[in-house]
Amino acid sequence: MIMDNSKTTSKTTLLKLMLLRAWKERWTDCQWGINVKTILTRGVSGDVYNLADAIVQQAVVGSGANMLFLSYLKHSLCAHLISHAAVLNRIAKYDQFDKHHCLIALLDFLKSIIDGVTCRGKQEESILTKATVALVHWLLQIYECILKAYADSRALQTEEEDVVQRVAIVLERIVENPFLLGVLSIGKCEDPDLFLTLQKRFNGINNLTITTGYVAHVGSSPKNVTVTDYMRKLVLLEVDILEMKQFDGGKVEPITFSLQPFIAIEVLLNPMTDTNQNVAQLITLKRLKGYSYARLYCEIMRGCLISLNNVEGTSKESLLCAFAFIKVPHILHQIHTKTNGKEQQDEATSANYSVDLVEAFELLLQDAPVLDYMDMKCSCNIVECLLKEMVKHHLLTETHVKHFVALRDPVTVGLHKLEANNAHLTLMLKFVFRVESPLVGILKALSADYSKVQDALLAMLCQVLTGNSLDLIVSVASVEGKFKTFIAGLLKCNDYAKQTTSVEIGKASTTRGALFDVTFMILACIAQSYGSDVILAEGGNSFFEKWVRDYMVERKKSKSPMTMVKQADPMVLEELIMALNSSNDGGGGLKGSNLRWEDICYTIPALLHQVLMAWENEKISPVEIKKMLDGLKAHFCSFAVCASSWLCAYMQMVRQDEQVKPMNMVQQLCSVLAGPQAEEWQQQDYCKERFGLMGQIIRRMQQEFQRTPQINPKLRALFPSQHMVSHLPLEEQFEEAWKAIVERGWLPIETTFLLDTLLQSCGPSWLVEKLIAKLFLCKYIRDLNKTMDIVFAIMHLDVERCTIALLSQLVPMMLQNKQQTPEIVDPQSRVLAKLCVYCIIVTMEASITASKKRTRATVGSELEDIDSLCTSAKLRKIELDGMGVGCEATGGNDFALESALDSVASWDGASVPSLKEPLQGCLQTLFRTFTQYITTDELSPKVYFIFQFLSLLVESGRDRIACVLKLLPNGLYDLNTPTGRQCAMSDVCLLRNIQMRKESIKL
Repeated sequence: MIMDNSKTTSKTTLLKLMLLRAWKERWTDCQWGINVKTILTRGVSGDVYNLADAIVQQAVVGSGANMLFLSYLKHSLCAHLISHAAVLNRIAKYDQFDKHHCLIALLDFLKSIIDGVTCRGKQEESILTKATVALVHWLLQIYECILKAYADSRALQTEEEDVVQRVAIVLERIVENPFLLGVLSIGKCEDPDLFLTLQKRFNGINNLTITTGYVAHVGSSPKNVTVTDYMRKLVLLEVDILEMKQFDGGKVEPITFSLQPFIAIEVLLNPMTDTNQNVAQLITLKRLKGYSYARLYCEIMRGCLISLNNVEGTSKESLLCAFAFIKVPHILHQIHTKTNGKEQQDEATSANYSVDLVEAFELLLQDAPVLDYMDMKCSCNIVECLLKEMVKHHLLTETHVKHFVALRDPVTVGLHKLEANNAHLTLMLKFVFRVESPLVGILKALSADYSKVQDALLAMLCQVLTGNSLDLIVSVASVEGKFKTFIAGLLKCNDYAKQTTSVEIGKASTTRGALFDVTFMILACIAQSYGSDVILAEGGNSFFEKWVRDYMVERKKSKSPMTMVKQADPMVLEELIMALNSSNDGGGGLKGSNLRWEDICYTIPALLHQVLMAWENEKISPVEIKKMLDGLKAHFCSFAVCASSWLCAYMQMVRQDEQVKPMNMVQQLCSVLAGPQAEEWQQQDYCKERFGLMGQIIRRMQQEFQRTPQINPKLRALFPSQHMVSHLPLEEQFEEAWKAIVERGWLPIETTFLLDTLLQSCGPSWLVEKLIAKLFLCKYIRDLNKTMDIVFAIMHLDVERCTIALLSQLVPMMLQNKQQTPEIVDPQSRVLAKLCVYCIIVTMEASITASKKRTRATVGSELEDIDSLCTSAKLRKIELDGMGVGCEATGGNDFALESALDSVASWDGASVPSLKEPLQGCLQTLFRTFTQYITTDELSPKVYFIFQFLSLLVESGRDRIACVLKLLPNGLYDLNTPTGRQCAMSDVCLLRNIQMRKESIKL
């Protein structure tokens, strides 16, 4: 060891002597390079012998720097004889700040080398972190000395000003160098004491700046940035302040293809989503895409108009119209309010308006083809319809309406003539705006004393059953945030009507029965259309909630028909059979029995099971069965719905040859009544409206059964008009769906439902694999980004399950080169990484939003405050037994919205979400897979994908992604651990050298 030290000392002395000889003989830098290698053995760095220290020491001996020695220093760097770390470390030790010419020379030298700073060996990596922090500290020291000099004399010498400018330039170069910023971040954790000293130094400089009023600007910077601005960025090292060059370029895409599919999926498949959830989802998308609020507003309106393109005449027409023209203004108002959007005041009216929304309409008017087509289809100025709704929410003023309408009117007038006969969508728009008034009236009546208003309430509800009025009412209620109130009122009314009393006779009893029947079927229709979850509340124990939970057949939720049979009371079953038999014998039937209606609903499964068994054993004839079924539906349509529900559940369980009889029974239940029972039925209140809704519900049950794979082929042939399932193989169905999307560039309504069916039938792994295969077929960047947008939106069919499938199955398979998976190569790998990151962030936000859904507990207060929904002005009164029920005209009443979700605000705040299962476990497994490919210094396509993935994750998620980064195994990139810092520094240097190699090749 002593010998080694003596050899080192000897060679250090020789190098110093050679430096003196080089200066005396005025060697060129090339001569220096040749001669110095006679002392340095091959493969040994000059850092071992403090070569950088020796050169710098000789360079700054006098009052001015020796430029010859500095040229030797630069040549030694270029020849890899010394490291950048050693040079920075030595310069940072220079403390003779009064020798301005030396400082200027050293700063000029730094300026010339700072952009090329890197590491070429493992030993240098740990040195460079501390050296970079020390260099920044040195620059701050220089500036502090200049400030103190200015504080004393209130003026600077020419040399001092030159020093300041050079300090500013070096600081600017460091700030604009992502590699050095990364090294500085690692150094901050590597030597926290030194970084604390750095921060204290900056605080002192900041105070001096305030005291002296001296502000130094960077001459070359077009942004008029001060020196202290750059210092602040280096000392604070906050991502938002740094304005780091984004990995993905940071350019906002000129055209987006994600908003329209996202809107189509959310409106068609999740129509009951709260406005707050919509706001949270849309702001998350805005953040991911880097949109301004004006751009977001424009894309939302544009996406709605494109979605309306092909819904004409479908059952979802009213829903999309209501969303586009009623809910979207609510959403925009919510976003504007929550984010403290920019406002200005109209000079003419003194009313405030949203600056972003004005800009959004200016952007929207640039998309003339979409507006022209919708104006032609609707025979109206579609922009005017949107504008008027925005005015109601005080987002725009009448001045803006006149301005934008005037811009569109000349075009719109000409377009009306092209499709003058196509007024269907126009009528739908008018109905959507008008339905707000009867909805308020219904809500008012549902919150009243039913014994006083049951006749009028029955009339109002049955009027809703005509045409598509029920769809309209439900659509408007959902988009206005009144849906839960509507459902709660119907459940309460149904529970009121289910119990007959001995006091009620004649008309009152008949009305009560009809009210029970109508409310039951309206609730069943809503549960069928939107899922039972929209009906059910936690701990809800009303009759209908129990029935829909345990007895209603529905998609995606299988129920055991035999469990329903076993739950029946044998005594009630016997009495029900006797009542139906007496009806066949000319007796009173169900009308004369003492059975409660809810008990009949619960007992119908056991009754039908016995009938089917008797039919199979030929103990009962089809004629008798027909009479029995007619007796059920003649009494109440809801009984026919209960019977059909059980029969469809039963058919899903039995063999194909056992399905014909129950299907014939279902057909009989929805067929028209004939004979004496028909005459008796026609005397009931609103029989046609009730019968029509019953038929609609039963036919939907048939259609859902026909979606199942175990259906008897004979039944498909028997009901071809109702058959909704494609005979094509699943692969071909997906290809048809994708072709429809590619041809249009947006997601049509029928394709939305087809993709949802494929997801339910084949699972998320199958669908995601097909979508990624389409992504990897793209060759050009524009096509890749477009396809990625569409795939990302389609994954919102079930974003959590699709994300888990992508991260836990498909990406690992692609990394492991499993058969039939695309190879991960650029540029597809970058787009795949972006898709993965988008999905992770959206799934995180969705889990937060889902955990904060409202419960039925808040609905009671809504019912108590239902009077607030009606105003005295412009009301059409409906007299309900002496009680005035207001129905508000189409107006600008704001419905009561919750405060926006915390997850929206926390993008801008300090709140950081926590990961939940299954996403957390999925990411842990994925990161363990990543570690298999980053154990070497070789940059393979797979390693580059992982780098892109992590870079985009940090860039897109910022502080909110910390919970994901904590899952990286073995402290990988965890700067709080030595191993993590070492891994981070190694990979940062590896990437830096690769980038420099690419740049040198270009040269």
